[in-house]
Amino acid sequence: MSNVEQSIQAGKAHAAEGECQAESAAQSVKDAAGGAAADATGAAADSAQQQQHRAADTVQQAADQVAQMAQGAAAAVKDAVGGGH
Repeated sequence: MSNVEQSIQAGKAHAAEGECQAESAAQSVKDAAGGAAADATGAAADSAQQQQHRAADTVQQAADQVAQMAQGAAAAVKDAVGGGH
């Protein structure tokens, strides 16, 4: 093989190695972007779940207050009509 042919073969090998490295770098970028998107999606889901829990807690507190008020009203009516003795 002549020097020119050897140089061509070396250039081809070097180009193939560079292409492989570029593909690897591109895959790393894709993986990182996918991980960041998954993290953002997970954070949004956690936030939505926290808001849902807060809303449920607020509704439960309101229901408890209404129940206490109803019990108080029932007791007041019984006392007023003489049934609380």
